[in-house]
Amino acid sequence: MERLYQAEILDGRDYSREELFQNLRELCLVNRWLGGHAHSAALMKQCIRSGFVPEAVVDIGCGGGDTLEMLEKEFSADLPNCSWIGCDLHPWCLEYAYLHHSGKCIQFLEKDFQQMEIRGSVLYHAALFFHHFPEEDIIRFISFVHSKGSALVINDLHRHPLAYWGIRLLASLPGVGRLFRNDAPLSVQRGFARKEWLQILEKCGIRNYKIRWAWAFRYLIFIPPAEHERN
Repeated sequence: MERLYQAEILDGRDYSREELFQNLRELCLVNRWLGGHAHSAALMKQCIRSGFVPEAVVDIGCGGGDTLEMLEKEFSADLPNCSWIGCDLHPWCLEYAYLHHSGKCIQFLEKDFQQMEIRGSVLYHAALFFHHFPEEDIIRFISFVHSKGSALVINDLHRHPLAYWGIRLLASLPGVGRLFRNDAPLSVQRGFARKEWLQILEKCGIRNYKIRWAWAFRYLIFIPPAEHERN
């Protein structure tokens, strides 16, 4: 399958607040039952085991906030002084996040993650984020994080025919919203092959990283801070 660059409905504004809220609920269920949350937690553990202990975790394109809430609940005891920040450019996503997934240690901000000023060691988390962008933007985003001496974990889709037909079947079930029905199969088509990730990381000049495949059709990538490359 060739990678598509066709925009999803979610990338525009041709939907109602209610449609978006339904889509965020559906995405939360998919993350919970198809391993998205578990994979993000595994990446977080990998980061901590590497010796990088974040003082702030920034969830890039946090959407409805369910993944950030899960991470905060699971790791707050291990990281008692950590700030948990979700950033998104869509005010309805942040409204949903505040209503359903806010916590005493969680902030949701309507900001571009590249414009945030955060002190201390930062771990950037990007789940189902990068497939929304062309390669040149992905390279720019990853290079920005690396230039800041921060760590980055990526949990994104593996473009594969089985993944496509599986999610298309799920999206055809009665009651599934218009956004999920259209965007979920398209998201897989906008996902990545392993060789594409390797090419992207090479173009970023990153040599120290870990990448692995995980069920159900995800690639999980951990990029430690740049100074770890010298260790």
